[in-house]
Amino acid sequence: MKSCTVAFLCLFLATSVLCCNKNDATYPNTGIIYRTDDVNNEIAKGGDNQKKSSPLLDPQELNNKLRSMNNNDLFQFALICGNEGNYAAALMAYTTLLEKDKNYPDIYYYQGLLYRDMGLQDEAICAFQTAVTQNPASAEAHYNLGFAYRCKGLHHEAIPQYQKSLALLSEDKTKQKASVHYNLGFSYFAHGMIDDAIREFNQALAYKPKDREIHQKLGIAYTAKGWTDKAKDEFLFYRADDKPPKKIP
Repeated sequence: MKSCTVAFLCLFLATSVLCCNKNDATYPNTGIIYRTDDVNNEIAKGGDNQKKSSPLLDPQELNNKLRSMNNNDLFQFALICGNEGNYAAALMAYTTLLEKDKNYPDIYYYQGLLYRDMGLQDEAICAFQTAVTQNPASAEAHYNLGFAYRCKGLHHEAIPQYQKSLALLSEDKTKQKASVHYNLGFSYFAHGMIDDAIREFNQALAYKPKDREIHQKLGIAYTAKGWTDKAKDEFLFYRADDKPPKKIP
């Protein structure tokens, strides 16, 4: 009977894998996870590059426009178009930039984010793999590679990427750490490693103790262990006030 319960709970969690989208990879109210401040500030300034975003040009005109830009303008143009949902223009900008400079900083990381937003998980994985090869000290790249693996159901591959991200994150990055611990717990659970999942969910709660979504998943993990009293406490917290929970991937 217990094995049937565990199988059911694994199936319940697995359904989330089929719903991966660009919002899933972010922690609430943080935007794209780990986006660098300098990029955010550049977009927020609303400078000349922002005025050039999302042009209504045919492919040839757009191609000519992109080739007239310098590398930094191409990168900012791609970021802005991607944020606005103009994926075709963003992808063309990244492709043009890669033709000019394959070693442009963070190019593969942000291209991976674009592919993820487009739902192209295989392409996102390839881009993030290149990003971590070029910059193995990037907690962001490891996290997003892990999440791309998760969206493909490849939890065994996702786990070490989350672990590397945690090792690289400083303690003051509390929201990010909570998100990575949560996702690591999710992948442990999906991989049948219930004790490890419980540990990671509790670690996530250490950073976000009132997060109802984490309490729910911890309750599911406790149920899989047969710890019904502990599970009940977590589910009671999850159902508090019957408010919709914040979404965490």
